[in-house]
Amino acid sequence: MTEIFYLTALLNGLLLPAIAGATLVVAKLSRGEAARRAERQFLATLVVMTMMTLRTVITCDDVWLVHTATLSIMIVGALVIPSQEASVAV
Repeated sequence: MTEIFYLTALLNGLLLPAIAGATLVVAKLSRGEAARRAERQFLATLVVMTMMTLRTVITCDDVWLVHTATLSIMIVGALVIPSQEASVAV
């Protein structure tokens, strides 16, 4: 039974931030219709990471700093990193 707890701790501490970072990269590197779909996926991931960060902060979980850093990277990355659409000269 304790293996399930280790698996969820691994999922919570490493896999969710990795998925969040991957959706940010995909949203910034996509073009056209794929970019719109990737931006919707990024928004959904941002909402999930916000809820997970709130949960870890409220429960004083050990990975609260990882979740807070991931959430801030997602927000700043969405605002600072230019997308492929903006860098194309018209």
